[in-house]
Amino acid sequence: MMNETVLALMLWISAATGWAVPEPPNIKYTDSGQELFMLANECDKKPEQHICQTYNPEVSDILGLYNNETKTIYLSKDFWPASTRDQSILLHELVHHMQYSRNYEFYRGLCKGLIEREAYDLQEKWLKKRGKTLLETIDLGPLMRHVLTQCEFGFGG
Repeated sequence: MMNETVLALMLWISAATGWAVPEPPNIKYTDSGQELFMLANECDKKPEQHICQTYNPEVSDILGLYNNETKTIYLSKDFWPASTRDQSILLHELVHHMQYSRNYEFYRGLCKGLIEREAYDLQEKWLKKRGKTLLETIDLGPLMRHVLTQCEFGFGG
């Protein structure tokens, strides 16, 4: 079922963007939100970073993660492929996979906010077709979305 879900979502992204469909990414499941947080902040490589000691489940809710070097999507072990919420999380991470597969050097040079904005825009478009919003599905309101999609000092790089 998961392979079919991945393919269907990548085909939808391709139809919405005109991007080619690449080979599917690797998918790994994590045991906890804390594990996703540690992976997102590269605490395995740099455990001395201050952020690695700051995990708080109240404010550190990472729902999925894409590693563009290993072409791996990390999802919660509780991921349910039939859930609209979980499919939208997977779609968001697949957008990142397709961004980097399409033009690795270009996306590697962009600020994270611009990369996230493109993924949230597509996730929101997909959810809208299902009568849902980012706020209802992943508790992402307009203000937090704005914060997550900005670049420092208003420019990329």
